Amino acid sequence: MLHPPRTPMSDLLPIPAPVQRRWRTRLREWLGPALPAHLKREFTQELGKYFLPFLVGGSVAASLGLAVSFHFGSSLAIALAILAVNGFLLVVLACWNARLPLADDQVDAIENRYTMGVLLASAGLGGMVLAVFAANAPMVLQALLVMVALAALGVGNGSGPGRPLATLCQSVALGVPTALATLLYWPSPWNLNSFIGIAVYALACVVLSLRSYATQSQLLITRDEQRNERLRINTALQHLNQPMVLLDDDLSIVLINQSARTLLGLPADDATPLPAFPEMMATAPALARASGDRDEFLSHAALLVAARQPFTGVLRLNDDRTMDLECIPVPGAGWVAMLRDTTTERNAIAELNRELRRCPLTGLPNKRAFGEELERRLARDDRLSLLLIDLDGFKLVNERHGQTVGDRMITRIGFRLRTADPNLVVARLPGDKFAVILPGASADQAISLARSLIETIDTPARFGDAEVSVGAAVGIAIAPDHAMLAEALQRAADLALRDAKSEPGNQIRLYHAALSDDAAQMAKREAQVRAVIRNNQVDVAYQPMLDLVSGRVVAVEALVRMPAGTIHPDTPIDSNHMVAIAEARGLISQLRRQVFRQAAATVAALPSSIGLRVNVSVNDLKSPDVVDEILADTASAGIDHQRIAIEITESALMTDEAASLANLQRLVAMGSGVAMDDFGSGFSSLERLGRLPINAVKISGSLLTGATANPVSASIFRAAASLGQSLGVLLVAEGMETPAELELARAAGISRAQGFLLSQPVPASGLRAAINAAEAAAATLARAA
Repeated sequence: MLHPPRTPMSDLLPIPAPVQRRWRTRLREWLGPALPAHLKREFTQELGKYFLPFLVGGSVAASLGLAVSFHFGSSLAIALAILAVNGFLLVVLACWNARLPLADDQVDAIENRYTMGVLLASAGLGGMVLAVFAANAPMVLQALLVMVALAALGVGNGSGPGRPLATLCQSVALGVPTALATLLYWPSPWNLNSFIGIAVYALACVVLSLRSYATQSQLLITRDEQRNERLRINTALQHLNQPMVLLDDDLSIVLINQSARTLLGLPADDATPLPAFPEMMATAPALARASGDRDEFLSHAALLVAARQPFTGVLRLNDDRTMDLECIPVPGAGWVAMLRDTTTERNAIAELNRELRRCPLTGLPNKRAFGEELERRLARDDRLSLLLIDLDGFKLVNERHGQTVGDRMITRIGFRLRTADPNLVVARLPGDKFAVILPGASADQAISLARSLIETIDTPARFGDAEVSVGAAVGIAIAPDHAMLAEALQRAADLALRDAKSEPGNQIRLYHAALSDDAAQMAKREAQVRAVIRNNQVDVAYQPMLDLVSGRVVAVEALVRMPAGTIHPDTPIDSNHMVAIAEARGLISQLRRQVFRQAAATVAALPSSIGLRVNVSVNDLKSPDVVDEILADTASAGIDHQRIAIEITESALMTDEAASLANLQRLVAMGSGVAMDDFGSGFSSLERLGRLPINAVKISGSLLTGATANPVSASIFRAAASLGQSLGVLLVAEGMETPAELELARAAGISRAQGFLLSQPVPASGLRAAINAAEAAAATLARAA
């Protein structure tokens, strides 16, 4: 007969999958964390600690159970006692096996044996309690069995190796029968009290077992994580290129990595215990030749270790390598010693120091090395002469032939100086300067050497098709005559060099005290000029410019002046000094703007037929903002920019033509004037002048002076005027002082004139009167002619 298939219980009472997962999760949480295989083995090995307690306790419990069972002669009790004895034997055997080395595949067998033993012993002992109680044994024996049961329950679970599943089985198999026996067979009220007490005790054993299992599991997991972390750290340290030694508080070696072993010459991966760190350093094979330094270092280190202070040292290895040692205390955890082979680093630093003291172009000592050598020699009270050499005309070499030729020329001159005399110390200073130390020389010997060096420098050098030559100026200072300190001696030589450069040609100057006085006066002038410019106190004077055809003033030139009351009698400052100081200190733009603003406001009050001329420095003219600033200043004064003309010297324009060209072209395109000042005093060529955007030329007064009495000078003046006329520009003669000079200028075709003959520079308050006086003087001179 065929029967229909049975429907699974799960189909009759379906349980949602989330609920199943939730209950499985809670069960795992209740039973404690799952352990990986290697930790489960450690957990099982913990049973080995309970071998003797279980052996003794199990023997006592089994003996009592057997004795009571045989005393009553109950076959059931005897069978249950034998069952309990077998359970105890399984538990003891599992504990014994746990004491032996275990493989991962043996763990489950031991755990199962232990759980089965607990279950058998609990079931046997629990059943025996019920059998003895049912046989109406004496109260003493009943109480004795209850105590044995409770002891087995507590020792095996509550305070023993927690196994949640085994604990639960034991509590059911042993705790429940014992509690029921007391409830059913003991008199009231002891029965109820005993039942409740045993039930609570069994439950407490379960809770304690769970907590014990969780604690042991977490301890194993934490210990395993720490062990893995130490392993990772040890592995990293062993493979670290940085030699390192870990020490405890007593300086015993906890770990030394392979890099440290190699550096100290110790055997690789030697299992021999290492001595304490000081003893290891004292006997390290690689430090055998450094015994003196090593012993001194260790003695100092001992004092710092006692004070728990970090310490460092430098030791030299047997192969002359250098090792740095740094020991750092770790609070409460010993020391970390780091060793480092710094040979390459120190060699690199030494090479860098050499490079920092050497000119890369010439190979000569640089300023830093020269200063150190000078200080060493002066510290020995050596008598010596210091020569500072500044090349003359080197900037033109770069401009004409390029920087490559300029560099080769510097190198050639450095070689010439270095080979001029083997006793000389030659150094390259910044720019195109050199310094020479001549040991034990007099002033005459130093001057003689300077002449010889100038001749050496002046010798032309050929680089391909280019033949290059430069001159030189030399300043000399002698120790100890002029100074005893290096800085003071260099200052004296520099002052002498400045004096030599103040005149053209290859000049030589020996320092004397008056140069310091001059420098002090120059410093005073500089301070006064800087204060005037920064405080916006610049004063402006005006000199009229006359049109020789109409006899009318057509322009005024603005000339910078120091304000009244700011000039000390001992330090007079003219306009040239002011401009030079402003250029040197980066104040030339501020100076030009102050002059422009004052002059534009003054000229704005004059008739529109009168223009304004202002001198502009070539350094200022290179600024990309100069034209916009000029337009802004004239616009704020209400003056048309076509009434403006700037004047720039011939020599300056020839030097920086390219840098200034764009701004000059822009000014001319706007209708402003651009005049070349001091024409004839420089070295312009007709071709070069022809490509410059200028619309006026002011012939230098130096060509006009004496021209009326000297035919040659007069011819030079007329030639300069003729050259200006060939450019098609407006000609102005400046420095006009006599009627004869005025007539010479008029005869040479000059259009306009300016000079003391017509008017001296006057302040703004006297400008109208000066204009009237100049026009009246021109009329008088015209009638006299």
